Amino acid sequence: MIGHIKPETEISRHATIISNRKRKKVQALYVLSRRSLWEILLFLSISIAVFAFRDFDLFAAASEPVRQLLGYPPPALLINIALATYLFSAVTIRLVQVANVTRPEQKWTQLGYRTVFYLFYSFSGSLSGHFIAVFSIGMLLYTLEQLHIWFYTEKLVRREQELLSEP
Repeated sequence: MIGHIKPETEISRHATIISNRKRKKVQALYVLSRRSLWEILLFLSISIAVFAFRDFDLFAAASEPVRQLLGYPPPALLINIALATYLFSAVTIRLVQVANVTRPEQKWTQLGYRTVFYLFYSFSGSLSGHFIAVFSIGMLLYTLEQLHIWFYTEKLVRREQELLSEP
C-alpha cells in the first residue's frame, strides 16, 4: 500500500533517532571534558607564572596608602583554614554528584577559586611555603572533575549500548 509504513521501518527509524540523541549527549560530554582540559591547562599556566614569582611579597610591594587601606594581611593559618574548607566542600559536592550520577557541570569560576589562594598567600607573604599545597589541591579537584565526566560518559555509553541491544 502506498503511504503505509511497515512497523519494522518505523521501529528502526525510532531507534536511529534515539541513537542520534544519545550520541549528541555523549559528544556534548566530550566537549565538556575538552573544556575542562583547557581549564586545567590555564591553571597550570597560572601556576607556572606564580611559581616564578613565589618569593614575591604582594603586601610589601604595595604603597603605604594601599597598605593602610587594606590593613594587615591575614595569617597563613586563616588562609589554610579557608583552603581546607574549600577543599572539603568541593570534594563533598563532587562525590555526591558522582554518587547520584548527575550530569557534570563546569564553571570557569572554579578556576578563579583555585587560583585566588595564590593571591591570598602572596598577600600574606607565605606563598613560597604554601605553593605546593595550593597546586596539589587544584590538581586533585581537576582530577575529580575529569573522573566525574568519565564515569558519567561511560554510564551513558553503557546505557545506550543496552538500549540498542534490546530486541
